[in-house]
Amino acid sequence: MRYMNIRTAVASAMVAVMLLLSLFGVALAADPTASASRTIDPKVVQPGEQVEITVVFQILLNVTKAFTLQEVIPVGWGFTRGTDDADQFKNSTKEWIWLFGVGAGANKTVTYNLTVPADAEAGDYVINGTVTSVNPVTVNPVGGDTTITVVSAEALYVLTMAKNPGPGGTATDLTNDSPYAEDTEVNIQAVANPGYRFVNWTAPAGTFGNATAATTTFTMPAQNVTVTANFGLVPPPVYPTVTTQAATGITTSAATLNMKYTVGSYNPVDVRFAYRKSAEATWSYTSWASKSASGTYAAPLSGLTPNTQYIFKPQLKYDTTTIEDATFQFTTSSTPPPPVGGCFIATAAYGSSTAKQIDVLREFRDMVLLKNTIGSQFVALYYQFSPPIADVIAGNEVLRTLVRDVLVDPIVRIVEATGYMWRN
Repeated sequence: MRYMNIRTAVASAMVAVMLLLSLFGVALAADPTASASRTIDPKVVQPGEQVEITVVFQILLNVTKAFTLQEVIPVGWGFTRGTDDADQFKNSTKEWIWLFGVGAGANKTVTYNLTVPADAEAGDYVINGTVTSVNPVTVNPVGGDTTITVVSAEALYVLTMAKNPGPGGTATDLTNDSPYAEDTEVNIQAVANPGYRFVNWTAPAGTFGNATAATTTFTMPAQNVTVTANFGLVPPPVYPTVTTQAATGITTSAATLNMKYTVGSYNPVDVRFAYRKSAEATWSYTSWASKSASGTYAAPLSGLTPNTQYIFKPQLKYDTTTIEDATFQFTTSSTPPPPVGGCFIATAAYGSSTAKQIDVLREFRDMVLLKNTIGSQFVALYYQFSPPIADVIAGNEVLRTLVRDVLVDPIVRIVEATGYMWRN
C-alpha cells in the first residue's frame, strides 16, 4: 500500500512538472522525439453514427522518457475509450500519459471511438493531436487523418407489399431491406395461387422495370409507398377444334384438301392432312403448319394417280395432344381421250387438219405423251385451254404464219429428228 501511494505521488508530481513546463513556455527541443499518425474510419458519416480512431506513435530516442498523447476532438461529440497501455488517462483533456517512461524505439497504439451528435450539422470536423516528451519538452504533432466529414442524414422511405385480391397470391420484397432511400432499386416478385394468374404491378409513385413481369424491379420514390401485385382468375381452357371440308380443285393428278380449325386457349397450334389411296393402308402426310388464329387451311396435292379414289382427314396438334376429324374421300379425274381433230393450234396454223406436220405431232402424242402421267396431264391441260387460242390464230393470217414459222415448224422438226428414239 505504501508503495502504491509513493507511485501515485510520483506520477502526480511528474504530471504537474510537465504541465508547468508547458505553461511557462520551456524551450522546446528542435529534434522530434516521436513519430505519430492517426487513422479515422470511416471518414464520412451521418449524424448518430460512430467513428473509430487509431493513433500509432514510435519513440525516436535512445533513452526511456515519459510521454503524453493528447487528442482534441470536436465539441459535443461522444467519446469512448478503446485499447491502450497508458499509465494514466485524463478524460477531461483526452490525455494518455506514460508516467514511467516509454523505452527507446518502442511503438504505442491508442484507439478510441467518437459518436457524432444526432443534431450535428453537415460539414468537416477536425481532430488535432500531439505526442509530448519532457526534459526537454518536445511536442510532436500527430499526422495522418485529421478530418471527419458529416453529411446530412439520408431520408428513408417504407415499402409496403400488397396483393389484390387477397387470395390471388403473394407479393414479396426480395431485397428485404425496407426502409429505402430514394432511387433505390428493389427486387420484387409475385407468385399466383392455384386458380389465379399474375396480371401486373401498380403503385401510386415509383417506377417498375417491367410492370407485367412477375419478377422485376421497383425504383423507390421520395415517399412511403405501397406496391400492389394484381391477380386475375384463370379462365377455364377452351380446347381447339378441327373440321374436315370437301376437297376442291380435283384433276387427273391433283387436288386441294381443306379444313376449318379453331385455336381456343392455345396459341399457336399446328395443322396438317393425312391422306392415302383408299385401296392402300399407308398414310402420307403434309407438313405441319403453325397457326396463331382460328380459320381455314388448304393444302394442295400433286402427283396423284388419275381415276383413283383417295381418302383424307385433317389433324391438329396443341401441347402434346393431337386431334383429328372425320375422313372424307375424292376421286381423281380420268385422262381425257385426245380429240379426233388432233392439235388445235397446229390445225389453225396450217389451215388444215390433214397436214403431214399434224400427223407427226399426233403420232408423238399417242406414242410418248399419253404413255406417262406427266405427259397425260400436259395433254389434258392443252386440250382444255388451246381451243380459244386456236380460234384467235385461225382468224388472223399474219398470226397464223407467225405461229407456224416460229412455233409449230421448229417443234415438228425436233420431233421428226428424234423419231428414231421415241419410235423404238
